[in-house]
Amino acid sequence: MSDVPRGSPRQRWLVATNEYAGLTSYTGGIGRHYAALLPALVRSGIEVDLVVCSDDELRAGADLDGVRLAEAVRHGSRTPRVLRMLLDARAVRRVFRRGSYDRVFLPEWGALGSALPRSAPLVTNLATSVRLSNRVSGLRLGDLPVAGRIAVGVQDALETRQIRRSAALVAISTAMLARTRGLLGALPPTAVVRNCIDVEAVRAAASTAGLPARWPTGAEPVVLFLGRLERRKGVVEAFQAFALLVRQVPGARLVLAGSSGDRRFEPDVSALVSLLPESARDRVVWLGHVPGDELYRSVDAATVVMCPSRWEGFGNAALEVKTIGTPLIVTTGSGYDDFCTDGVDCLMVPPGDHRALAAALRDVLDAPSRARARAGTARDTVARYAPDPVAAALVAAVDGLFGPVG
Repeated sequence: MSDVPRGSPRQRWLVATNEYAGLTSYTGGIGRHYAALLPALVRSGIEVDLVVCSDDELRAGADLDGVRLAEAVRHGSRTPRVLRMLLDARAVRRVFRRGSYDRVFLPEWGALGSALPRSAPLVTNLATSVRLSNRVSGLRLGDLPVAGRIAVGVQDALETRQIRRSAALVAISTAMLARTRGLLGALPPTAVVRNCIDVEAVRAAASTAGLPARWPTGAEPVVLFLGRLERRKGVVEAFQAFALLVRQVPGARLVLAGSSGDRRFEPDVSALVSLLPESARDRVVWLGHVPGDELYRSVDAATVVMCPSRWEGFGNAALEVKTIGTPLIVTTGSGYDDFCTDGVDCLMVPPGDHRALAAALRDVLDAPSRARARAGTARDTVARYAPDPVAAALVAAVDGLFGPVG
């Protein structure tokens, strides 16, 4: 049943994304966020049309909970990256021209809205731009091969074009808004609206799903790293911290759950392993990308989870850990600051400081009752990040930027 007040004009939104939980094979934080948020918008009385632009076939028979799949765009693996971006943007423009939309809600990554007319009611969701990803990773254009420089340069230009031509912006955190202003200067009217997760579904999966096949057995403590295996996610610091920890807790295991494949952003695996004492190198388990339900069960089974990003726009993975109630360690100075409090619901350490990270890991293992108390507090305080309150906050923020529909 719709929650829209009787007599209120019904809004129609167009949303596009490169990843969407339940549809695309790879789903990161933004894909899980949108898959929870859009059905909540529908429950609030908004009609939502979705465009998904992916390199893979979409999963057949997915239940989208009232969201209408308006178009699916798929490219072959050999399609050049620049051409993919241009074709995706044209597809979004084509769907926009077929309908009559009150809002067009798009992330900046991939510049899906860069071909829309200036008259479009475009709201860009500031999540992570290629310029920001490169800055956080310490990657310069000169570090890339010539073809890669061209693709990154074009993506940066198109994303910037989309942001500047937006009628409004919604940033996923106060840190994201500040960082974007620092990169681009003056911006269109902007609001900050938190990300959401499906709290009930995450908790249900954590208690009922099976563990990944390579999950370690035994009673030794398991340190779980969550995130893509990229420098910006703190994977180097994770190995450096584990190298210190394992000298004090020889039985500990390090499990990494996160996809890889973009060598621009990733350290060499052999270089990571070389950071560990030889005696501990067989205590690392590489899970790769873990599907949603198994991922949540892994979080539940871990002794402690670390998300040591050098900088994070928001940090949905950490919010999922808090929802499940596993001791958590994150970094300070970015999106985590919006929903994490050091010593209350998690431990927070400076980004890039592997010694502080190792000390926090040791604190969790040495004082498990304190760690469980923090995790319990975290679990009890995530209700406001459920889809329906976040959807209501988003609609209110966008209406405040545009003025109400009708």
